Amino acid sequence: MPWKNGQGTTVEILKEPQNATTETIWRLSMADVSVDGEFSNFAGYDRTLILLEGNGVTLHHGKGDRHVLQSHLQAAKFSGDDQTIAELHNGPIKDFNVITQRKRCTAKVISGTSSDKSTLHVKSDLLLLYAVEENVFIRVSGGKSISLSRQHLFVSACPVDDLLECSGGAYILVLVSYL
Repeated sequence: MPWKNGQGTTVEILKEPQNATTETIWRLSMADVSVDGEFSNFAGYDRTLILLEGNGVTLHHGKGDRHVLQSHLQAAKFSGDDQTIAELHNGPIKDFNVITQRKRCTAKVISGTSSDKSTLHVKSDLLLLYAVEENVFIRVSGGKSISLSRQHLFVSACPVDDLLECSGGAYILVLVSYL
């Protein structure tokens, strides 16, 4: 889908609600960014941007704050209310985006690699786990192990307050809690 500012496109992975005519509560997406420029305005939303590919980006925010992302899976959390300008570091990047409507929900975003098994305590209304570039194996509280293929998304829409085991490759975990 085209960016609000018309300067690029985003691949929507999943959003709520899925109806395009209704106001978005939360959205997961990816974008290729090939030139420096201003981000679309998302007033009323909180954003988390994670670097997937490329040499990095500096995000300059309207109040003088900035985030410098230089390494794979490094994240920046910021307000969609702020004017944000992206300055690429020596070439294009690919990023993963989590956008949440502030008055409706919050999101905790955790990215990591799990070549060895890692165990995370997860508590949320909605659990979303994205396998970045390799298969990821997940298991909730000693249940059956699930293999998640690269660039696929696991969704658990039931409230979760449990242990999540991850192994295999890099992942992005998004825990959405409704207000």
